[in-house]
Amino acid sequence: VDKRSGKDVLTIINYNLCIGSNELINNINLKINYKDKICIIGDNGCGKSTLLKRILDNSCDNIKIGSSVKIGYIPQQINFDEDLTILDYARKYFNGEESHLRSALSKFQFYGENVFKKTSKLSGGEKVRLKLFTLIQDNCNFLILDEPTNHIDISTKETLEDALKEFEGTILFVSHDRYFINKLANKILYISNKAITEYCGNYDYFIEHRK
Repeated sequence: VDKRSGKDVLTIINYNLCIGSNELINNINLKINYKDKICIIGDNGCGKSTLLKRILDNSCDNIKIGSSVKIGYIPQQINFDEDLTILDYARKYFNGEESHLRSALSKFQFYGENVFKKTSKLSGGEKVRLKLFTLIQDNCNFLILDEPTNHIDISTKETLEDALKEFEGTILFVSHDRYFINKLANKILYISNKAITEYCGNYDYFIEHRK
């Protein structure tokens, strides 16, 4: 990340998360700071993905994105708009020589003949890896990830963990994967009974201190 964000990355004040007349979460007050790695957890249908989408919309006065924040988003379903090879697609986001690009891609497990695979032929795990590669190259400093470990294999998960741990910016993610949450999160936002409770620790800390 070349350009870091300010200290205040995201602030939500007195916000009620609703779909139509259905209230999912009541009176959200939330502050996300630079370098926070925060996981949102809660039962299915409690509003996790909806909250991410509202933050991405950024069309509400109660939700404020901080200065110099550049958001990169990895949805549950990733589709690439063009059917290019991995190498051609990655090249659009990479400034530097071909050899440096190949070397950077190898850290995301793309090497050898594999880089000539078309984006339309990629597995779920490969899509996540390629998307994360392009967001980091694109200098996104606030990553929002919706269930990034769904449909991916163990080696992709490890690559993802390593890349995200090295990432210099801020991360907000939804996950059910306890192991992944433990590796990455320094805060947990737990949604229950239409309220968010914040825990300043990883998944083990949350289980130990859960109210």
